[in-house]
Amino acid sequence: MPPAVGRAALGWAAFLVLASVILLLTLTPGTPEYVVTLFTLCLGLLLGLIVVAGALVARRRGKREDG
Repeated sequence: MPPAVGRAALGWAAFLVLASVILLLTLTPGTPEYVVTLFTLCLGLLLGLIVVAGALVARRRGKREDG
């Protein structure tokens, strides 16, 4: 994964998580808006996890190829 793509994806993930957390603090549980925001939070966490895992795999692969 190119570093620029990883940084951009991590930025989007951080934005999704922070915006969702702020919205969850203001919304009433049980409303459709709350459920959609909770789903968005999960997507942001999943995207962040994928980016971090991809970076770790790329780093290991790079160390293995370098010797």
